Amino acid sequence: MIGNSGPSSAQLCSQRQKGRPERPNHQQRTETDVLKPLALTGGIASGKSTAARFLLEAGFSHVYDTDAICHELYEDPTPELSGWLRKLWGDDVVSPGGAVDRAVLSGRLFGAADRAAAFAALNAIVHPAVEKRLRECLERDAEDDGLALVEVPLLFEIGWDRKFLRTIAVWTPRELQIARLMARGGMSREDAESRLSVQMSGDARLAKADFGLINNGSPEHLRKQCFALTALLKTLPL
Repeated sequence: MIGNSGPSSAQLCSQRQKGRPERPNHQQRTETDVLKPLALTGGIASGKSTAARFLLEAGFSHVYDTDAICHELYEDPTPELSGWLRKLWGDDVVSPGGAVDRAVLSGRLFGAADRAAAFAALNAIVHPAVEKRLRECLERDAEDDGLALVEVPLLFEIGWDRKFLRTIAVWTPRELQIARLMARGGMSREDAESRLSVQMSGDARLAKADFGLINNGSPEHLRKQCFALTALLKTLPL
């Protein structure tokens, strides 16, 4: 560690620390009950979801996954979201059943002549909807105390780092990210590098974050860093 049609929407956007009792409805809220959201980021195949699980185990009260929120929105998009996606990338990006066809959308984005502009257009449409759902989740859990964590893959790229008290980046060697993508998704090296190319480099992300988790060893190595970081954060004014 370095300093620097499935589950419900409630299940998707938050994991609760196991063993924590529910707060009685009649118990009055105090200033210390307010959630203190921190952001966790990392590139694709960097291990940020594993880190989030370890941080929850170490003592975070909730973990919110913006990717899961986004996927839920794609499964059941609002008419406005569907309309914009159809307008920009064709009617077939939305299936007859109403869900966004992520494979078709991905093909249009990575096949665009100006890939950066295509992703910027998608972010401008999707991210406000994700933020709205995230705020609903945070408000729902506002009477729980402790540290709250929000996973945001493109935290710095979209300027969301300003929305959180502290930021944590998971760093993994690029070659290891490529190897993981090729192993788990059957991607070619070219496809894996293409996906990494639209994200900020791990080094740049680490330089911007308040804290870093170095994921270049065993899961236990990462787990120990997560426990040490959680213990440190509990001593800091947030």
